[in-house]
Amino acid sequence: MSDHLTEEEQLENLKRLWKEYGSTVIISVLVATGGYFGWNFWQGQQQAKAETASGYYDQLVTTASEAGDDQDAQTATIKHLAEQIKETDSGSVYAAQGALYAAQAGVRSGNLDAAKEQLNWVLDNHDNPALQEVARLRLARVLAAEGKFDDALTLVANQPANGFAAEQAEVRGDILRQNGDSAAALTAYQSAIEKVGAEQQQRRVVLQMKIDNLKSANNAEEPSA
Repeated sequence: MSDHLTEEEQLENLKRLWKEYGSTVIISVLVATGGYFGWNFWQGQQQAKAETASGYYDQLVTTASEAGDDQDAQTATIKHLAEQIKETDSGSVYAAQGALYAAQAGVRSGNLDAAKEQLNWVLDNHDNPALQEVARLRLARVLAAEGKFDDALTLVANQPANGFAAEQAEVRGDILRQNGDSAAALTAYQSAIEKVGAEQQQRRVVLQMKIDNLKSANNAEEPSA
């Protein structure tokens, strides 16, 4: 009899616990399940966005590599694809790389304002140090092409991202040379060639040519005795 009562008491205790906590258990299960499926859904969306952006980027690269007579049409297509990538997945590397391609196309077509817009977009929307540095150096060149030498030099005045010291010094030298400051340009080129890695022999050759050309020009300008 006592065993039977014990079973009844246990059953009542279970009923009471379910009545008090059953809804909480159900809600917890639903929240956990919803979170799981919500996370999977979000991951699926991110994957779909990445795949779409990758497809647009592949089209962009193909278009940029094609040799065609209608440069305006090619530039327009590259810009359109770059914008499509931004709309699809603005935070992706594809979006930044697409903007860099669009800026390059803008420079080739003589539309420097369009190039600046794309490069500034990268600077404003991406925090990847390498992409930021590439955009900054290219923007400096565009500004120099517009004759805005002070603004251009400001962009190459700070500590560069890792791996870009030689390139930054070379860009600074190019800007100074364009601005007529041969002595400062020569110093910048010499700094650049000192920072070039041993594996970058072609770059070293180009820099040496720039140095030699400046030295020859300076010697030609010196008055004879």
